[in-house]
Amino acid sequence: MLYDTDNPLQNSTAPAGILEDAGWQYLGLYGGFLGTAISPTQFITAQHIGDQGSSFTQSAAFTGGSEVVHTINAAANGGVGFWDIAGTDLRIYEVMGSGFSEYAPLYTGLDEIGKGIVVYGRGSPKGAEVIEGGDLKGWLHTGGDGITRWGQNTVSALTVLGGGSLLAASFDAIPGVNEASLSVGDSGGPVFILDGGQWKLAGINYAVDGGFDTNNVKGDGSEFGAALFDRGGLYQGSDATSWTYNPDLPTDNPSSMYASRISTSAAQIQSITLVPEPGSMILVLVGLMSAVLDRFMPHRFRQR
Repeated sequence: MLYDTDNPLQNSTAPAGILEDAGWQYLGLYGGFLGTAISPTQFITAQHIGDQGSSFTQSAAFTGGSEVVHTINAAANGGVGFWDIAGTDLRIYEVMGSGFSEYAPLYTGLDEIGKGIVVYGRGSPKGAEVIEGGDLKGWLHTGGDGITRWGQNTVSALTVLGGGSLLAASFDAIPGVNEASLSVGDSGGPVFILDGGQWKLAGINYAVDGGFDTNNVKGDGSEFGAALFDRGGLYQGSDATSWTYNPDLPTDNPSSMYASRISTSAAQIQSITLVPEPGSMILVLVGLMSAVLDRFMPHRFRQR
């Protein structure tokens, strides 16, 4: 979901200019979601999207050539059919045949905060406006439309929640910079960071903040999901648990998107793909301080 526009075709082709080769070439379609090639025969996506079929398709839009449909190896990992990275929402699949001509390098640095990202997904463009107290706060999520789009953001925090170690990026009211957040259908898509002149895979889309409501009355059916550049004046939580009020302050209080962090799982991923990072050391995360963006558990998206 892009702050600047509700045009569903905006940013639906490969990014160019300074964003050329920012990961688009590694994408593939896994059912209704995205996966990213990370070795000659393997791709990575999100666990929580579940089984999306037996194929992984690199369309002509991604490859610049003809469409390639890869069959997933159901016998991989001793017949399990995939590898899950323990304690995270990351899942790796293997394809049969000739595999991938290009695959994404992994971001292994632990310094993601403040770095710009390019994020990809197949979710929805803007829904209806969210108005509270007469002010525009953001836009509702709608059903994913299946169009692959990209946007930009900046890593604002690191946090540890149900999906393991996560990158957080807030949805700020900044026009003209492709500011983006996630919506329904974006799960499993990749996040890339520019490192040493090369775009590297830094995260896999996991969740967003939510849900929201204009009141804290349980059972009235009024809660909603949205990308908000200001949560002020709205409640956050759910009817099933509880609601917390966000005061309407002079400064914006944006909601955030979250992506499963690659750097803290790089050694495990490389042990599966057998593709080590050139000149890198095995990374051990010691004493990670959880920089929790806020007190609320994010809401994971799964196309139903």
